[in-house]
Amino acid sequence: MRNKKYWAFLLLFITNSLFGLEFYINSGREDNRNFAVLNLLDNQPFICTESFNRESEVSEIVCRFDFPLLSRFARSETLFFSVTPESFDDNTQGFFLKIKPKNGKKIKLYNAEFSLVSRKPIPQEHNESSKRWQILGYENRIPFLNDKPSNGLNFPISFEEELPRIGALDVQLRPMNNEVGADKDYFLRIQSAISNESYTEALNAIEEMLGLYPDTIFKRDVLYFKIVALDSLEKEENYEDIMMLAKAWLDAYPTDVHVPQTLFVLAKTYAKMNFFEEAKYYYDRLFTEYKGDKYELLARLDYGENLYMRGDRKVVLSMYESTLNETTDLEVASLASVLLGDYYRKAENRAEAQRYLKNVLDANPNFFLKEIPKHYNMLQRWAEAGIYEVPAQVAEVIFETIEDKDDPLYLPLLKSMAIWFDKSGNLKKAHQYYQLLLKDTESDSERREVRNLDDNLLLNYDEENATKKLEHYDYVRQSYQGKEEAKMALEKKAQTLYELGKYQEIFAMREELEEELGESPEVLLDSLSALTRDSLKNQNCKEVAYYGSLYGEKIPLTSKERLQMFDCLLENRQYNVAKTIAQIESQDAKTATDKEDWLYRLAWVQYQMQDYPKATLAARDALNLLSNPAHNDSAWVLFMSLSKQGRYEEAFKILPILEEKLKDDDKMIEVYKEMLQRALVSKDDTAIQVYANKLIALQKQHQRFEYSPWAELGMVEALNREGRFQESLDLLKSAEAHISSGNERIQIYYLQGYLNDKLGNKAAAIESYNQCEAVEAQSAWKNLCVDAKKLLEQENEIPTRGQQ
Repeated sequence: MRNKKYWAFLLLFITNSLFGLEFYINSGREDNRNFAVLNLLDNQPFICTESFNRESEVSEIVCRFDFPLLSRFARSETLFFSVTPESFDDNTQGFFLKIKPKNGKKIKLYNAEFSLVSRKPIPQEHNESSKRWQILGYENRIPFLNDKPSNGLNFPISFEEELPRIGALDVQLRPMNNEVGADKDYFLRIQSAISNESYTEALNAIEEMLGLYPDTIFKRDVLYFKIVALDSLEKEENYEDIMMLAKAWLDAYPTDVHVPQTLFVLAKTYAKMNFFEEAKYYYDRLFTEYKGDKYELLARLDYGENLYMRGDRKVVLSMYESTLNETTDLEVASLASVLLGDYYRKAENRAEAQRYLKNVLDANPNFFLKEIPKHYNMLQRWAEAGIYEVPAQVAEVIFETIEDKDDPLYLPLLKSMAIWFDKSGNLKKAHQYYQLLLKDTESDSERREVRNLDDNLLLNYDEENATKKLEHYDYVRQSYQGKEEAKMALEKKAQTLYELGKYQEIFAMREELEEELGESPEVLLDSLSALTRDSLKNQNCKEVAYYGSLYGEKIPLTSKERLQMFDCLLENRQYNVAKTIAQIESQDAKTATDKEDWLYRLAWVQYQMQDYPKATLAARDALNLLSNPAHNDSAWVLFMSLSKQGRYEEAFKILPILEEKLKDDDKMIEVYKEMLQRALVSKDDTAIQVYANKLIALQKQHQRFEYSPWAELGMVEALNREGRFQESLDLLKSAEAHISSGNERIQIYYLQGYLNDKLGNKAAAIESYNQCEAVEAQSAWKNLCVDAKKLLEQENEIPTRGQQ
């Protein structure tokens, strides 16, 4: 929790730097006592005031700033100061910075805006506001200064003329020239090189300067810069020089402000040389003499790293955490957080490891840009530990600063970053950088590898949760509309649905699948196969016919299943698709049995389509192969197809086969109807009676009377020609039950009257004619009834029923 407070407080100073506010602490020692100076600087003057306790000592210093804070934070603690920012109570923009001394410490406020070398002899010291304030933290008494009270007046004096002045003097009380001086030029050049991290250039300039000006007044600073440069180069051959120079410098300048840094350089150099006891001496000096100083905090971190490497890990975590909690320096805090993250990485606590690394990335992304190769190596170690998300984000920050594609880190970093985004599940970023890598790499093998990675990223999404998998494919389709990736993702989505058994969903996508993947994609046909099998199992012939009507012979089915689908198509009058299937299968049949199955079905569908010539051929071939009794009616198809073509002689030759194979099958009704029809045309009375009797009997057997009373009337004609009137009359009476129209009824009544007359039953004849007249229909037969009745009445002088 304390770490969170620290980072929030740290953001105060990052944020306020946007307004010009700077905040830093210098520290030192005088007479074996520590002191620290808190510096506050801004572009605009601001007010700081002291509050005193009963002992007339400063109990609190409050500084007011009239611009808003952009983030929340909590108080921060250093060795001498307790710093607490507070927003204005009236919710207006602005805040107070309240500084209090730590227990046993004292503080003092100084206005540091005026210049000691200006031409004004008496500066105005007690301004209420200033652009620069310093707060001194000390123990017991103020270092270097006399704290005697002043009994005189303190007020500003203005001079109309500026008096001549000598200016600054050196240690020998000689005037210093601030405008010219070759040693100064060297010094500024060295200072600039150090600032730009051009350490080799700085070392060369230092050697030249000290050779030319061995007693320069900048010697202390120049030697300090040399220590910094040698240390920053991190070359093993410089270790001895660093130790000798740093020790000599400490002996010469024991109270310099850079003593903590120099002690730190000595400590870590000894540690690098594995002289840990010697290193510990300098670490301990920092821990005891300069506690809270920036370099004491850095020493804690370095000491902790060395302890960890030596296997003594008990106190390492607390050292890292204490540094992070106590520092107000952004770079120190960043390093502490990185080391904490690395500690948790090694402890296999990935969540904590990433949290600390993310803190640095959010608060100080530039931290990773100072030693890019070093930090890239660090990120690789994190990735090897299976931590990808934040390392990928850090790598992206580094990558965005590399402008030269020839930089040796450009391609390796780009590839690592793409893979890490991939493994962390950031598919959009991973694909973006895979595509850039494909564009920038020149190696064919590397390009193939990256292409495979990119394809796997988009299409072989490694996710056991089917819902997330489908959501991923929808994301790819949405993100890459109109591109190859979207097409491939659609196919993968369909394959995933197929694996889940969601065949109906795939069928519902058929238009989109065919539009994107081409006609009849495999996954769609496989789904149709499963749907067709389910429908066959459930005996849902209508559904089977629907699927078959759309994709027909393309649906992968077994031979038996295809036969069943054909039968459903035929039943539901999907003749075109059924015919295509039968034609293909009959040609591809490998056995006589298979060929018979398909020729039989081909004959039937061609007959239904009224393609009688082809139906004749198929039926004849099926009949020649006939081995399955279920196909006996192929003879019927052949007979009917020949009859429809008027090839009666050929058709009649099939009749014996039909009567053998089908016997009393109801299909014979159509056969006998055809035979009767031809007999009526030729007026073959014997044939008429034979086929009419067979037709009438078969209709009665199957209770199908579609050809009555037509069959009976035809037979009556033949019987009448032979004078068998009573048989005709009996036949007509039996046919009355099957009359379907008024015209048929009129005809039958007329013939009954005629036959009764022939048999001498005049009364019955007249009764039949009367029934004929009573039928409400118009017909030539009805006119015959009227005329026949009149004639009969005249011949026999029998009064009609109406006259009686």
